[in-house]
Amino acid sequence: MQLRFQKVLSLATRLLFLLLVASIVSAQEKKTVKKRLRSPAVVKGFIGGESHDSYVIYARSGRNMIVQISWRHEGDNRAAFTVSQSPSFESEPVKFGRQYARGTRWSGKVPKTGNYYIYVVGHPTAHYALRVTIK
Repeated sequence: MQLRFQKVLSLATRLLFLLLVASIVSAQEKKTVKKRLRSPAVVKGFIGGESHDSYVIYARSGRNMIVQISWRHEGDNRAAFTVSQSPSFESEPVKFGRQYARGTRWSGKVPKTGNYYIYVVGHPTAHYALRVTIK
């Protein structure tokens, strides 16, 4: 009887631990705030290191989305962005559209109505301005 109780207690402890870990991971994913944009939008920020800034904008199918970034040049610093259909930073960029002007501009015709995510990074750090327009 004592051995059975210890097994149940051990199993319950493991289950509680797994639920706690899942809760922490979920909370961390929700903690990444994505600032909602409306077209036309201009946002300014400071980014660097291993962090990123996250933005989300709603776009209708058939519209043209244009994203541009500029930054204050200090040494050989750089700012860049990615357009994605996923709320996760580690996701793939969208398959439509193209980048030009040395990666500082992107435009594409939106194939599907919904939210689009823009992630901004800087190396090593950058004061940036991001412009997003949907026409």
